[in-house]
Amino acid sequence: MMRTNHALAGKLTALMAIMICAIVVSASAQAAAGEEQEQNKADYGHVVLENTWTYPLHSEVTGRDYLLYVGYPDSYASNPERKYPVVYMTDGYWDFIKMNSLGTNLWTDKAAPEYIVVGIGYADKSLRPEIERAYELSPTTVDYGIPSQFKMRMGGSDKFLQAIKTEIIPFVETQTRADPSYRVMAGSSLGGLFSLFCMYEEPGLFQGIIAASPTVSWDHFWLFNRASELRMKAVGDDMSGRFSVPCRLFMSVGNEEPPFYVGEIKAFDQIISCSGYDDFSYKFRIIDGFGHRGSVAEAYGRGLRYVLEPLNVAAR
Repeated sequence: MMRTNHALAGKLTALMAIMICAIVVSASAQAAAGEEQEQNKADYGHVVLENTWTYPLHSEVTGRDYLLYVGYPDSYASNPERKYPVVYMTDGYWDFIKMNSLGTNLWTDKAAPEYIVVGIGYADKSLRPEIERAYELSPTTVDYGIPSQFKMRMGGSDKFLQAIKTEIIPFVETQTRADPSYRVMAGSSLGGLFSLFCMYEEPGLFQGIIAASPTVSWDHFWLFNRASELRMKAVGDDMSGRFSVPCRLFMSVGNEEPPFYVGEIKAFDQIISCSGYDDFSYKFRIIDGFGHRGSVAEAYGRGLRYVLEPLNVAAR
């Protein structure tokens, strides 16, 4: 029995030696690969998005420090006298690269005129956007659901819109060759809700609105009531007035989003379609095969084509 144990111990010792050897060799190989990767980094550097820049901006209105992600069109440097429409967008930390990357493809196809992209994010990298964005992008405070559960700050849309109007837009229009006659606001989810908020609360500030999968059910369908309130105020008791919403709106939802969410956006589509807004053009699309986040890229691509169409036609 002792011989068997000695033999087994010997085998285990040999096996452990082989394993240790393998680990050492593997670690050496990984170290060598790491050195090679570091050398490659030194040789080639990070991936850089051409024609992009970032600008920090402090807002006196909201008290927040924002970071503006700015993407310039392909012809910007070679056409020093030309001005460009500007596409402002929420959630720049997530969606700027997506939106900026659409440009060259649309421009090559002549599906849209060249434009400047301005994504709005936070300068403080320690902040969690999924928590902080609830303040800027929600029009009211709620006491239920995830925002309440995580004690998010809410109800800052009015201040955020004023910051965009009085601080961000003037900054962009003095620092870039922005065309002040044509602005677009784009956002998805809560950002889509904010885009619609801009359309109703500051008519004429943006000539194009893109609302991808907007959270229209926020605060017990606050947006439904607000749209009705503004319309009734404009048309009057005798229904003789006009409710002017001077913009082109593109709204969408993915057909693989939760059925209740799709239904809520379809209901708001009916309100918009049947309300008879003046000075208004509108397109609604259900995007096949995608859910809440996956549908955003197609929504932005189709939305840009639609809201910038008047400029594209004029340029032909």
